[in-house]
Amino acid sequence: MARLFIAVEVPPAQAVGLLSALPAAPGVRAATPAQVHLTLHFLGEGLGEAAQAVEKLGAALAMLRTPAFTLQAYGTGRFRSGPGSVLWAGLAPGPGLDALRALYAEVGQALAHAAGFPPERRRFHPHVTLARCKPTVPESALRAWLDAHRTLASAPWRVARLVLFESQLGPQGPQHLLRQAWQLAAPGPTPGC
Repeated sequence: MARLFIAVEVPPAQAVGLLSALPAAPGVRAATPAQVHLTLHFLGEGLGEAAQAVEKLGAALAMLRTPAFTLQAYGTGRFRSGPGSVLWAGLAPGPGLDALRALYAEVGQALAHAAGFPPERRRFHPHVTLARCKPTVPESALRAWLDAHRTLASAPWRVARLVLFESQLGPQGPQHLLRQAWQLAAPGPTPGC
């Protein structure tokens, strides 16, 4: 079944750099560079109601006020996911992360007002999923990888648009198909210039 979500893209060069740090161990299934992204809002499964809501949402997202900004992946962490784990990269603190949080809030308001989506109840924890680990991966190996990659960083990248992905599960894992994109506002002048 297809799943729809609004995200920020991570360029292939940054994705490859982050993924190259993953351990090549049995039970660790790395994402592909094409799967690497930052999810802002999950819209739902199936194309019926979610697709209709996206039509209503399109006009609101075309009017985004958040200007383009720069992000950088920094640091690593882990979520428990059922019996397994998810390894992820976080984001460097600073103006880019602040802008991402502002974009998340702006999109959330557009989802609620234009398309009737309920407000997100969970705290926004921006991250880039790098790999899924089966429960057979030793806890000590996961801890060692996290400790060794505490300061893992990507090159910075410019975020100039927001995208709607449709995720379809296939034999090689999920495939993310770009369905729509919205440009962010042009950044204003830099103070003092």
